[in-house]
Amino acid sequence: MSTESTIGAHWLEPLMPVFPSEILQLAEQVPFQAGKLSAMVAPPMLQRVGGLLRVTSSFYSNLIEGQFTEPVTLAPTAPKRHRKELTELAMTHIGTQQAFERMLAVYKDLTWETMFSPAFVARLHRRLFHCASDEQLGLSDGTRLVPGQLRDIASREVLVGNHAAPPSQSVGPMLTRMQQVYGRLPDARSRLLSVMAYHHRLAWVHPFVDGNGRTVRLLTHLQLQKLGLVSPLWSLSRGLAREQEAYYARLANADKPRRGGLDGRGQLTQAGLFEFVGFMLETCLDQMKYTERALNISNMRERLHTIFVWEERIKKAGIKPEVARALHVLLTQGTLSRADFKIFTGLSDRVATDQLKSLVQLGLVESATPKARDLYPGLPIWFAQLLFPDLHQRMTAAV
Repeated sequence: MSTESTIGAHWLEPLMPVFPSEILQLAEQVPFQAGKLSAMVAPPMLQRVGGLLRVTSSFYSNLIEGQFTEPVTLAPTAPKRHRKELTELAMTHIGTQQAFERMLAVYKDLTWETMFSPAFVARLHRRLFHCASDEQLGLSDGTRLVPGQLRDIASREVLVGNHAAPPSQSVGPMLTRMQQVYGRLPDARSRLLSVMAYHHRLAWVHPFVDGNGRTVRLLTHLQLQKLGLVSPLWSLSRGLAREQEAYYARLANADKPRRGGLDGRGQLTQAGLFEFVGFMLETCLDQMKYTERALNISNMRERLHTIFVWEERIKKAGIKPEVARALHVLLTQGTLSRADFKIFTGLSDRVATDQLKSLVQLGLVESATPKARDLYPGLPIWFAQLLFPDLHQRMTAAV
């Protein structure tokens, strides 16, 4: 009997082993840190940081794939002439993430098991690549990627680096088996562990001819959202890109066969899966703590003061350093009345009015109309990259 014919769903084992205590402790820290992070941010600010983090996720997920696109050109408000220059896949990532996040928010009765269904995985891949050009869909062998088409339908075999993905006829049974195991876990901690284990196992199966990395990372993000852990103040893709060498090494180690009698009872290494899940949980915590530090009130106040003193765009607009105080209050509270904002500047009403007008023109403050009562914080990409240090850093190892 050939090797291909003997590879079936059982080759995924172990899927959900008994995890050691140190990994269980990490899994318990994640929801605590996520709750702590969400409590730091007012809802209006949460919405704006969430939009910013979609850009971050797209930037880093594309960076992992070796494609660099300036974050400023990914902003929804970027001029169309700039948006035409960037990779369509980067913009599609943002739109897909936003659409699926909205779907999860609206259809709250969507079951946990559905998040692992082959149809859901295929739908996500189809949406990610539905606007790709013929050139972007072209494969190295001269064929064309069909968005949403699983390898068993395409009857395609693939080799990814040193990893020979399972035979195409195994893809369907493997996806179904993972849904049965990961989709039926009852408690939150087990579900969190299953998200991380599934990330590797789905990447190992390589269900599509191409585009698996983007699909797997976005799917993990959505599953974490379903668990209420995304919040949406941090980006797992940011952490994975900044530790790309370790990320790829952990993926490759978990690809390996069982190492011996003390390495579980499945076909794949249990120790490698433990290492990968632990790495993923540590990356989640690291990124949550980064955002916590960035949003820290005292740290933000100091950074704002520095930005208002030295940033050329702000100086050129004639904005006074004293205005940083009012903007800091707006950022931390999420909304302020126009009158209160002007009071917090400490300037005369006429000067404060002129300063506020300049802030709106720069995009640092948002107002529904020129005389609307309520003001909201603006986070244009150029300003966010100053306010949140290293948010969008190009990693030389990733390109």
